[in-house]
Amino acid sequence: MFNHGPTSLWPRHVSLADITRCTLVVWPRHDDLVITARAPYNVACWLIGRDRLPQIGLPGLRVESSYDEGWHLRHLPTGATMTVTRDPDGRLQGPPDPDSNYSRLWTSDIPVSDEEHTTLNALPHLTADTETLLAALTARLCTHAPDGSWDIGTWFNDLTDRPDRGHAHHRRLSVEGDQSTLHWDSDPHPEDLHTALTDPVIGLADSIGHPTRDGWLLHYRRASLTAHPMAYKS
Repeated sequence: MFNHGPTSLWPRHVSLADITRCTLVVWPRHDDLVITARAPYNVACWLIGRDRLPQIGLPGLRVESSYDEGWHLRHLPTGATMTVTRDPDGRLQGPPDPDSNYSRLWTSDIPVSDEEHTTLNALPHLTADTETLLAALTARLCTHAPDGSWDIGTWFNDLTDRPDRGHAHHRRLSVEGDQSTLHWDSDPHPEDLHTALTDPVIGLADSIGHPTRDGWLLHYRRASLTAHPMAYKS
């Protein structure tokens, strides 16, 4: 979700970042990442491949069970789960309904393909501290200040009255060991992302941020994130 555009390091033809164009809320729950969306079907279709579009989605992610306007997903290589639903409380409504998988997204009985294995093996190894730091980025995709002073805006929208950061929405997240580097040229505003990660109430505990010449540096235990927000555009 943090690689998008011509400089992206995501090794597939289709970018997962496109799901952040949708109106959604991220709910980080224990052992389950919940996404509540106005159009859960659109989100699920970006996350999961199907026979006619095998290049779409997160490699190895499958539909485990379908509900009325909701899906319970499982990542076969890791066992991790996700929930995508329209319900504002993040629930899956009613009993499972196989017919609700009307786009015929791949289900958990379809094994991981050779191409998916190749893509996953090409991704960098993440240490535990780096996993936590990058998970913190994901969990704060749509955080905002109650007083409206800052807004992450799913990396596509800024609801505050400030200068536009541009419309290209290019992003590049690279990782090597415990060091991550993030470039982006549009929303969110650099100070908003820094605040979301370091705020004493909702920030990542044990994280410490420092300004740099062209952005900021965040330390979380042994992991670090160097942020390079590109120049504002007219």
